[in-house]
Amino acid sequence: MKYNFDEVIDRRGTATVAYDGQRKVYDYENLEPFWIADMDIKTPDFIINHLKNKLDQAHFGYLVWKQEAYLSAIKNWYKTRFSVNIQKNDIYYVPSILFTVTEVIREFTKEGEGVLIHTPSYNAFLNLIEGNKRVAVESPLVATDNGYELDKKQFEEMAARDDVKVLVLCSPHNPTGKVWTKEECAFMKDVCERHGVFIVSDEIHMDFVRSENGFYSMTNEMTLDSPILVVTGLGKTFNLASLASSYMITKHRYFTLQFNRKLATYYGLSAANTLAVEAVKVAYNEAGEWVDQLNNHIEKNMTILDEFIKSEMSDQLSFIKPESTYLAWVDFSKSGYIESDVQKALQSVGKLATGIGHSYELGESHHFRMNLACSEEKLRSGLESIKKSFDALDHGEVE
Repeated sequence: MKYNFDEVIDRRGTATVAYDGQRKVYDYENLEPFWIADMDIKTPDFIINHLKNKLDQAHFGYLVWKQEAYLSAIKNWYKTRFSVNIQKNDIYYVPSILFTVTEVIREFTKEGEGVLIHTPSYNAFLNLIEGNKRVAVESPLVATDNGYELDKKQFEEMAARDDVKVLVLCSPHNPTGKVWTKEECAFMKDVCERHGVFIVSDEIHMDFVRSENGFYSMTNEMTLDSPILVVTGLGKTFNLASLASSYMITKHRYFTLQFNRKLATYYGLSAANTLAVEAVKVAYNEAGEWVDQLNNHIEKNMTILDEFIKSEMSDQLSFIKPESTYLAWVDFSKSGYIESDVQKALQSVGKLATGIGHSYELGESHHFRMNLACSEEKLRSGLESIKKSFDALDHGEVE
């Protein structure tokens, strides 16, 4: 079946953050959204129809999430998509990815201690590290002609610090779209193990890897009681961010015991979302072809962006085409403009909401993040608006 990802979707007035939550972030309203990481692409019909059938049952009492069909669906997805044999007793439903990352940080670090993170970083990680009174310890990715690379020497130096007890790994990486290789994952695991650093790996973008070698999950590096936890879910792949569909995979018995005890007796969050569990069952058994076609569409959009920058804005912008995600990390340093001026132009002239670079970096930024999970028509219109914005800057027309 051929799926259509070029349908123009307007979600204004549906209480989605991308459209209706802009005022908290931007100086202007009614901007065309290219910022927050959900898609202007519909959730596939086979998932929607499955959830409608569930709604028709008309009963939604407390749910036992540990069902054979739920666990088997996750196991099937990992086996068929990533050639990983996940053990069912290592899978646990969780309230959210960020909640789980936070609990790892709280369990293994104290206030004032360090959390190792690759920068630029998903901005929510930086916020929760600061919010929990921990210190973000940078392992900066190095931009090269071949993409973003890990500085292994610097990484080990930071991991060896006495105050660093947790690595928050984003795999694949947001915002750069870097795909960690098997060798890099094994290296980070070895370094962290030697220095007593617990790894929590957010793999929410795992289904968007388009590199030749595919996705290498940190689940491959797990053995009994390994200090590694993987957390992911359906939110990004199937545009279900508002359904609490996250789950974790770990063999670390101590953390699992502490986590589940606190869920039930400290937070009172042990109940699972019925529709989320049902969505996992259908998505992970039926969505392979849909995801493949979605990735083809995103790759096409990435090529459009790449070619536009090279042909129309090469003196102002640069862009390392990512191997994964639907997010583009665009560099405007060649333009010579500072971030505040670029953002003012993008918003006031271009009428665009893009990801604000400094929220992903611990300091000055010369980037903006752009969400390409949309129709080609919306993307091309957005690119013309970016060009218009920089033209206005060049002509002194941005006040």
